[in-house]
Amino acid sequence: MSGQGKVVCVAGGSGYVASWLVRLLLQRIYTIKATVRDPNDLTKTKHLLALEGAKEKLHLFQANLHEEGPFDSVVDGCDGGFHTASQLL
Repeated sequence: MSGQGKVVCVAGGSGYVASWLVRLLLQRIYTIKATVRDPNDLTKTKHLLALEGAKEKLHLFQANLHEEGPFDSVVDGCDGGFHTASQLL
């Protein structure tokens, strides 16, 4: 199954389950828009950026479940999405 030309969103992209999902989607040549709390925090994102194909096909966006609206522009233009984000109380 190839995702050639398809774009998907992965909310909560830096989490354990999401990281495996991102890896599998990259292997299937999907373009991924992943949301994370802070895309500049390499302690949380370097494992994603190191994945094969990430440089070309992975785009990280800042989004927080406690804020209204940041996901709107991320999901715009996506063919599908996966919600793996979790809010901290």
